[in-house]
Amino acid sequence: MIATNPLEIIVIGAGLIGPRHAEHVKKHPVAHLFGIIDPNPAAAEIASNLDTDYFPSISDLVQFCKTNELNLPDGAIVCTPNHTHVVISAELASYGIHLLVEKPLSSTPEQLAAIRDYAESKNVKLLVGHHRRFNPFIVETKKNIDKVGQLIALQGSWALKKPEDYFIKGLWRTDAKTGGGSLLINLVHDVDVLQYLIGPIERVYAEVLDKQRDHYPNADEGAVLTLRFKNGCCGTFICSDNVTSPFNFESGTGENPLIPFHDQLEGVYRIFGSKGTLSVPDLNLYHQPLEKEPSWNCPVERTPLVDNRFETLFSNMPFDLQLDHFVDVIRGKQEPSCSANDGMAALLCIEAIIKSIDTGLPQLVKQVDDIKPDFSCLGLEKLKNGSA
Repeated sequence: MIATNPLEIIVIGAGLIGPRHAEHVKKHPVAHLFGIIDPNPAAAEIASNLDTDYFPSISDLVQFCKTNELNLPDGAIVCTPNHTHVVISAELASYGIHLLVEKPLSSTPEQLAAIRDYAESKNVKLLVGHHRRFNPFIVETKKNIDKVGQLIALQGSWALKKPEDYFIKGLWRTDAKTGGGSLLINLVHDVDVLQYLIGPIERVYAEVLDKQRDHYPNADEGAVLTLRFKNGCCGTFICSDNVTSPFNFESGTGENPLIPFHDQLEGVYRIFGSKGTLSVPDLNLYHQPLEKEPSWNCPVERTPLVDNRFETLFSNMPFDLQLDHFVDVIRGKQEPSCSANDGMAALLCIEAIIKSIDTGLPQLVKQVDDIKPDFSCLGLEKLKNGSA
């Protein structure tokens, strides 16, 4: 029965990303959208448009299920402001609901360690929403990265200009204390992807970019980074959410419908190796003929790794693939491909970047195993009155 019955999925948060997740759940062949939870009454209209139920809070959902003698949802997708992820996830975990939580899972590594351990104590599976790991362009990059030989260096960027209404509709994005700023919201994606492709980052140095939005003084607009990976590969990266540029992952892959797609974009990531260079998202491999000694005297050839890459790769979008994986995780068929520890590794890099900006010095990235959980952030006293 469990292999054929649809899984019930609830979406928490009806802001920018929540409705997108809900639409993917609606279309999924073996998942059913149980409803949307959001304290904002305007979310009721979003739920209505999706032909699903609306609940102002998790406790309202629980009461609804008790009153109607229904099982609680099997899983939840948490898409609320960053600083609320931990408390909401803990409350859901207290009822045994499996979790897919948008990145970053928490604002601090200590909080992330706490929700990781608490979810494990409740036998709740926890998947961190670094959805780019499921993006076909990244899947192909991972598959072909060995073709560059020994990894030597990396050059990358995530640069665009966010509109003012992005901040007006989500004031939490205007303050680093609530998870705002491009480092926590955007760079954390690229950090996770780079560690997924190349390996753990060992040391960082960062210079913060000058601000243009003076009316949001507590949110960064990006930074320029120098990175050293544990395997010896070094790299540079530019992150900015307030420049005019198409050089970002979304523009090059068409992943986000709100950001115009540039099908000719090349070199958002450039991965340099001893035998060649791989350009992403265009998936071109630059190399020299094997029969000749590599040198600057020999022409460099360009070989596309995927024919008609957009037609080939667009058939499966990352949110669908991530949801497929979440379903398999809930059913016990797979372990989370982006675990809480993976999410913490990315967050620890952001923490080191912020410390480097504050001190003006390079910083070593802390190890996941060295982080002690801060259970005070979970609101466990409140949960004890429920099912925790």
